[in-house]
Amino acid sequence: MAAAVRAELRLRGGSTEQLRVAVDDNLASLGSGLRELRASVSRLLSELVEREKALGACAQAGEEEEEDSDDADGEPHPQAKRHRH
Repeated sequence: MAAAVRAELRLRGGSTEQLRVAVDDNLASLGSGLRELRASVSRLLSELVEREKALGACAQAGEEEEEDSDDADGEPHPQAKRHRH
């Protein structure tokens, strides 16, 4: 009887990634399938982390540009205070 080991990764946006590895009906195959599944999950998570880093670097660069911008008179002005209501 063939079986499978599965994993589901839920992403921040609510979408999911399904991973599945077929295994045979013995312990050695199950161990091998779990190692393969773990490698696949690790690879997927690494890709997501690299994507997040790239997006974070782009967002951080945009924030720095906003902080560096001055008014027309060339003088930097403090930001207005924010009040909680």
